[in-house]
Amino acid sequence: MSRCGEAWIGACVEPCCEAPAFVEALPGEDPLRDPEIVRALASEHFLFDAFVAGEPRLAADPLVLPEALHRDAVQAAEEAVRAIDAVAALAHAATREGHDERRRYRIHPSVERLVAASHDAGDVASLVRVDLLLQEDGRFVACEINADCPGGHNETLALPALARRAGFHGGYAPPCAAERLADRLAALAIEADGEGATVGCVYATAYAEDLQICVMLRRLLEARGVRAILAPPTMLRFDRGRLRIGDVPLGAVYRYFPAEYMEGQKNLDDWEVAVRAGAVRTLSSFAHLYAQSKLAFARAWTHADRLGAPERAAIAARIPLTIDLAEIADDELLADRADWVVKRAFGRVGDEVFVGALHDDDEFRAVVAEARARLARSAGTPTGEAWIAQRFVRQRAMATPWGARLVTLGAYVLEGRFAGYFARLTPDSHVSHDARCVPVFVRPSDDAQHARCARPPRDTRASSTRAVTRAPFAAPASAASLARPAPPAPPELPDARGGPRSRGLHLQGGC
Repeated sequence: MSRCGEAWIGACVEPCCEAPAFVEALPGEDPLRDPEIVRALASEHFLFDAFVAGEPRLAADPLVLPEALHRDAVQAAEEAVRAIDAVAALAHAATREGHDERRRYRIHPSVERLVAASHDAGDVASLVRVDLLLQEDGRFVACEINADCPGGHNETLALPALARRAGFHGGYAPPCAAERLADRLAALAIEADGEGATVGCVYATAYAEDLQICVMLRRLLEARGVRAILAPPTMLRFDRGRLRIGDVPLGAVYRYFPAEYMEGQKNLDDWEVAVRAGAVRTLSSFAHLYAQSKLAFARAWTHADRLGAPERAAIAARIPLTIDLAEIADDELLADRADWVVKRAFGRVGDEVFVGALHDDDEFRAVVAEARARLARSAGTPTGEAWIAQRFVRQRAMATPWGARLVTLGAYVLEGRFAGYFARLTPDSHVSHDARCVPVFVRPSDDAQHARCARPPRDTRASSTRAVTRAPFAAPASAASLARPAPPAPPELPDARGGPRSRGLHLQGGC
């Protein structure tokens, strides 16, 4: 698809619904002000990082999506995944053209062998998270896909339960991705070994936020009668026809460890032999590493004319124009700085994502120059870095208890089907470790009572001086106590090209 195809976006996208999404204030005090609740989040849901730099990272106040907007988010996520999967299939092709396509992703050959082993063996189980941004026209678009070990699972378990216990009664909860993940892993392991099956949960042992996911998942698997063992990825060995941790054979492996970080790992041959032989199943499969790369969005626009009509429509409507940085001139980027975001293809957790609108001309020129230099150092080598330039998405703000905020709505897709949400709020057009995570509920289209009962945003500055009176996970308040006026329409934030902005490395996207 040529860049003139960008005009399709305006033609395809219509406002999805008139009712706004908003974050509803819970009745009474903020439960996260209660130290006992914070301790309970750590002990029951292994959320050890409820605060970042002294500020709360979690909130129980729910993001309420009108049902029409929820349907649009589900459609956007599933369509984006299908389109990017079709693009990744071009790199998997066992042809010269496929070889040339694979080289563009600059994946280390040792890791690329794992990708090929999974694909060739039919080891293709997937859980991905599509990070959706709400455009000013009220429709969702995907800024990136996290196809290789997406996070957020502990929050998706804990926060909806906390919202209910703290008095929220409106709407219904979407599926829980963590529960769906545990179901699928248990099924993969049992298919391999029957009763007594074991799942290996591998993670970066130096990081508490990685540990918390695997500990939570172990508890969910054990509740399903499946043993789970936690280990670093370097500990697995292929022996007597099985991939093992110690002497224990594994039916399946949950990998919360980025595949590209496994480059040069001494036991990669063990992993490759086991996967290629079908001796173990993995989730997410190594086969989805091409989809993890942000370069896949650029290849989608390049190859759109080769894809089917549904994929072309999804690219036009759901994926912002994205271009390989090697194929766009500096002059174009710098002349329209506010319209571009520059990203490293395998950056994670918002790492090395630079929003032109949030930098001045000199800063953005330095960003582009550094990205160019790193591309030049990779030239002529099979590995290195890939970078992309993506059109900046101007987002619709929504009302929250903390003022106007922007949402990055992570929509999980388990093997092609929607599986839940992970929502993060920020005051500006970036998201990283300090974004505020909130639960998500859906308001049915005929739920008029909920619309009448929605509470206005709470003034947290006033409530911060009041004593905490709610016991940990207290019983819900009565429905009558929720009868308050509906919140106002979401206030508009300043356009990204106007108004004061801080000059740090602001991010749009992130894992």
